[in-house]
Amino acid sequence: MDLHEFFANEVKPAMGCTEPVAVALAAAYAAREFEGEIESIDLDVSLNIYKNGRDVGIPGAMGQRGNRIAVVLGALAGDADKGLLVLEGIPETVVEKAKAMVDAGVVNVSVRDEGPSIYVAVTLRNADCEVCAVVQDRHDTLRKVTKNGQVVFDKPATEAKSKAGLPPYLEELMTLGIQELWDLASSIDKDLEGYMLEGVQMNMGVANQGLEGSWGLGVGATLAEHKDNSGLLATVKKLAGAAADVRMSGKSAAVMSSAGSGNHGITAIIPVAVVGEAVGAPQRLIAESVAFSHLVTGYVKTYTGRLTPICGCSVAAGAGAAAGMVRVLGGTPDMAEHAVASLISSLMGMLCDGAKGSCGLKVSAAAGEAYAAALMAMDKRGVQQDEGLVSPDIRTTCLALSKLCTKAFSNTDKVIVELLQLRPDS
Repeated sequence: MDLHEFFANEVKPAMGCTEPVAVALAAAYAAREFEGEIESIDLDVSLNIYKNGRDVGIPGAMGQRGNRIAVVLGALAGDADKGLLVLEGIPETVVEKAKAMVDAGVVNVSVRDEGPSIYVAVTLRNADCEVCAVVQDRHDTLRKVTKNGQVVFDKPATEAKSKAGLPPYLEELMTLGIQELWDLASSIDKDLEGYMLEGVQMNMGVANQGLEGSWGLGVGATLAEHKDNSGLLATVKKLAGAAADVRMSGKSAAVMSSAGSGNHGITAIIPVAVVGEAVGAPQRLIAESVAFSHLVTGYVKTYTGRLTPICGCSVAAGAGAAAGMVRVLGGTPDMAEHAVASLISSLMGMLCDGAKGSCGLKVSAAAGEAYAAALMAMDKRGVQQDEGLVSPDIRTTCLALSKLCTKAFSNTDKVIVELLQLRPDS
């Protein structure tokens, strides 16, 4: 597998929750073709985009939350060339104008029950101009732009995909075993080693910001203030939670994402880095362990899907973190696989009810459970045989997760959105 292709597509800097960022990005693409003042905006999104963008803080939006403010900011001042950093550097005056437009009812939101889990269509209108831009399948992939009924950009959604609907490098990833994933992490070159460590520095920087201020639910700050709650487990939990606190609050700070999600990146990177530093692991080993964490996270996501009814930052990235910590602690591929089984056994039923401040609780819990799973695996404890739906074999467990997401929980997102819509939209 081409590791450079994998990491270029699956591990990249992102600012803000990736679902409303995808909304802002689609709006920014539409704005490129639009002429005149915007009089109305139609936002048509998938269940998952709506769910994850509804209540989360938006970067640079001065405390404003939700898809509506994201789409207006993207249309007014988003920079589509920056991809997932589209909302970087939004002026305060633009935020004030965007809020006024939202309050005036300029934005109409509709949610579609069927189709891709990642789907955003933004239509900008006035009396003389109508432009629609569609982002689909991946958070930063523009599929189509039309202007006054004429197609000005079209990128078919089927290009470079396998029959399973995945890019070829992900289809190859899902056929690998734990030993092969381990070996791939061992083979990272100097450039990728540096990139892994850049992700560590980026996410730890955001985590430390979370300890210094009052962000989100204050998960990280609370754990940090209680000095009796000491030890490496508490450090892992507080730093992971603190980074998620900052991100979910909408602070304009980028994190290194994993599998299309900043919270996945926080969970996949921070616990591994914290434990590695605590045990004095060489930087090369930390980089390999972080790479292994990303690979395992990506592996689990190929089975569950990009956006799911279950909490991916807990289940998928938690599995990656558990495996990565085993590696940085000097364990074996077999131990890493058992750690993954223990983590998934603990958290596989955790639902995703959208991105918001309380995600800090889930990220913190996942980091702590991942550390516990790694320690159990190092002591040859935890899940060592088939336990319910979980098996020590990672592929068997992921197949079970896949059926849970696509069959058992097939109606979950629809019900969650129905419940969310019982109260006023952000």
